[in-house]
Amino acid sequence: MKIINAFAHIVATFAFLTLGSLLVLVAIHLLSMEEAMVRIQELYTNPVQSFKTGFLGFLFIGIGLVFAKTLVKSGQQSDAVIVPSEMGPIVVSALALDDIAKKIIKKFHLVKECKVKTFIHGKKVEMKLRFHLWSGSHVPELLTEIQEQIRLRVRKMIGNETHLDIHCDVQRIEDHELELSEPADYAKSAVSL
Repeated sequence: MKIINAFAHIVATFAFLTLGSLLVLVAIHLLSMEEAMVRIQELYTNPVQSFKTGFLGFLFIGIGLVFAKTLVKSGQQSDAVIVPSEMGPIVVSALALDDIAKKIIKKFHLVKECKVKTFIHGKKVEMKLRFHLWSGSHVPELLTEIQEQIRLRVRKMIGNETHLDIHCDVQRIEDHELELSEPADYAKSAVSL
């Protein structure tokens, strides 16, 4: 699927570059109106050239539609997990899983900031957590506790059939900045000798 995705990006890039180049050529008058008319007249008068151009146009449209359909299908599969239940299938979105992780992380006071991104590939869920932590904790124990809390909560939502990976990435550890301000009256009441 990665090859098709990369190829679709390449085709889209070249399509936009071609359209952009055409618009620039027209805007700066690099291609004269007479020359453009001569090229179009050649296309209209020569049936073989007209057929080749039409066939190439339909080929590009067909390839574009196939890639669009493929990308839409792959995007839909990675947006949610479908969990079978007694009442019928339950759809749990990636955003819902992100929210669960964020709520659990808020309970840990040593986490200054965390960004959560969930990727779903069929029956595999991958959560990537990027942390900015406050100093003063044993980081491996803290991350293990966070992972276990998230794993327990997510398992309640999606069940044990889905494979769950939780990756933690500590970006920064900062010291607490305590601002000790002196009272305003202290400076005035100081006795000078």
